[in-house]
Amino acid sequence: MELREHAPLGPLTTLGVGGSARYLAVARSEADIVEALGWAAQRGAPVRVLGGGSNLVVADAGFDGLVIAVGLRGVVYSSPRGDALLTAQAGEPWDAVVESAVSRGLAGLEGLSGIPGSAGATPIQNVGAYGQEVAETVASVRVIDRETRALLELSAKDCRFAYRDSFFKSQAPERYIVTELAA
Repeated sequence: MELREHAPLGPLTTLGVGGSARYLAVARSEADIVEALGWAAQRGAPVRVLGGGSNLVVADAGFDGLVIAVGLRGVVYSSPRGDALLTAQAGEPWDAVVESAVSRGLAGLEGLSGIPGSAGATPIQNVGAYGQEVAETVASVRVIDRETRALLELSAKDCRFAYRDSFFKSQAPERYIVTELAA
């Protein structure tokens, strides 16, 4: 885990403005996220999670705690039952994930092109456009439970998707950190 003190957050957002985090952990693996959560728990520091930084305004005063920047990267394609399955790490830029799927001739995500942010944010918000939602293609979501620090895999049904909503957003806000999305 890479840990920085007094790290500017503005450059990590699409708006490019805002104050600094007292501490910033750049997490490039699930183990980094678990380590960062433990670090914050030992110090009693509040935690916020930062994905792609879109739709985010950081106060000029910054955040007096630990910000975990989710930097898990990678996209893998497989065919477990003859159908193509895309697995994207949470830090992957969403539009790049969609473009990659489309370039391989895969259907299901093409209407979600142009949506800013990271892959990890898509199931939280249940992003959508042009009459399509990510919920229509999600097979599972891998998460870290912030309370227990356990790794869990949740099915699409477990995510309780609704219009621009999910279990993560309305029923368990700030409890889980998405690390991977399979669609």
